[in-house]
Amino acid sequence: MILKSRRWSSGWLAWVNGYLPVILWALVIFSFSAQPVLPSIEVSTLDFVFKKFAHMGVYAVLYILLVRAQYLTFPATKPSQVYRLPLLICFIYALTDELHQSITGGSRSPSARDVVYDMLGAGIILLRQYKYI
Repeated sequence: MILKSRRWSSGWLAWVNGYLPVILWALVIFSFSAQPVLPSIEVSTLDFVFKKFAHMGVYAVLYILLVRAQYLTFPATKPSQVYRLPLLICFIYALTDELHQSITGGSRSPSARDVVYDMLGAGIILLRQYKYI
């Protein structure tokens, strides 16, 4: 994902334009994780598939927004370096999201498997950017 326009590449506007969407999306993830009980589908297999695809989707979007922010704020960075930091940030956020779920109460509990699904979503976008898939 190489951005064509570099007009925001300097100053505080680049940071606001780059990281405000990231912060807003992180707040969306946080609000989902703060719910003690999520709505579910009656068929347990469909519920499982839907929720895991949701995990993958929200972290794929987070990863895309983080890569975009990297390009806007550090335009001279090599592409291979641009992709690593957002992946690390997604991993750390996924871990803290699961820790957050452990204190929300209700029927939700932290799961290492959910972190794997979160990272799978970000990883698929990474592989797509490198044209592996």
